[in-house]
Amino acid sequence: MRKKILCCFLLTLLVLMPSTGYAGTVETVPLSLDDTLRIAYLHHPRMIQHREEISASKGRWIQAEALPDTELEVDIGGLKKGEDNVRKGNLDSFSIKQPLDPLGTRFLRGRMAWDEVKIAKSGLDKVWGEIREEVTGRYSRILAEEKALETAQENLNVTRQFFMRVETRFQSGSALQSDVIRARIEVSRAENELLIVQKNLKVSKGQMNLALGRTAETPILLSDSLGYEELHFEYEKLKSRAYQDRADLRIERTRLKTRKKGFWRALLKTVFPQMAVGVERTTEDFENDTALIVEASYPLWGFNLGEVKEAKAEKKIQEVRLESLERQVGLEVYEAFLEAELADKQVAIQKRALEESNELLRQITLRYEEGEAAFLTFLENIKTIKETRLAYFNALKNYKEKIAALERAVQATPVPEGSKT
Repeated sequence: MRKKILCCFLLTLLVLMPSTGYAGTVETVPLSLDDTLRIAYLHHPRMIQHREEISASKGRWIQAEALPDTELEVDIGGLKKGEDNVRKGNLDSFSIKQPLDPLGTRFLRGRMAWDEVKIAKSGLDKVWGEIREEVTGRYSRILAEEKALETAQENLNVTRQFFMRVETRFQSGSALQSDVIRARIEVSRAENELLIVQKNLKVSKGQMNLALGRTAETPILLSDSLGYEELHFEYEKLKSRAYQDRADLRIERTRLKTRKKGFWRALLKTVFPQMAVGVERTTEDFENDTALIVEASYPLWGFNLGEVKEAKAEKKIQEVRLESLERQVGLEVYEAFLEAELADKQVAIQKRALEESNELLRQITLRYEEGEAAFLTFLENIKTIKETRLAYFNALKNYKEKIAALERAVQATPVPEGSKT
């Protein structure tokens, strides 16, 4: 009986073990740059917050279009006790009044609130431009650090091979013991550099995960490569596009329209009174009647000139702010274009240096093995080759970041396909 139970237990365990191991395996799908942008558009915290801000602005617009709150007044008498020690509560009168804004001001208030909805939508475009630049830069940084990891691993392998050669030559009497010690130190340095690069790569992936609305420890793989595409932009076209499409310029232009509407709203308040219309019903014993109520409130003591003066000044301030921003945008586009142009040239320079460094590695290795290159000369060349490779990958990363910054400067930041909510 015991053997039968034990056999059943083992059989059950063998059946469950593969399924448990499979359930614990999480497949990580490699993400392209388009994939990361799509996820960031939907799940980045700032995007979520700004979508809610758009909803809030629409709520404020609905409230601004509404009429003022209706007022109800009730007069209840007979609360004093009579001779029979009883309170006779009677509804003596009641009135209903509907306040009305000065003619035309409610319409303008609603249009001003709708301008705020437009500003919120343009603000979403502005935020997306900043996030797109951030995600593109982080994507390029991760790719560059993966290449740096490969370079650090290759450098460690070369350094270990070099150490073995030096130790062999020392044992044969053709190298000094100090060379062996120096080679061992270089191996330790290469191991330390590898650990630092591994840590930096994990941090960069954690930062990317946060931008995608995920936890920092979530595994992430990238499918794109750190490629290079030659720069093809015309400055004048970029500048014209920026003046037309920049989200911050659209925001400031809309605010100027709002300030103009605010100025006209203040003028209307000086001409038309604030009204209220309603009905009053009296039901007392000695008076049973219904009356219409018409009220008017007019700013006789000042004629609302203070608000007019304030609105006029705010309109002028907004005009100056818009003009200043247009000049600032021109400078940003010019600077971003020059930065991208410089980064493009630096990639070409570093690419030539990389090709030369590969030939240098072949030659210096051959010369050292043949005894024609000194120990320190070999070390210096290995360091130069490593730095040249890293410089090339950093140049590619910098180029991608500058292109992303240029695209943000001209608002060339389209919404990723399939990510509109």
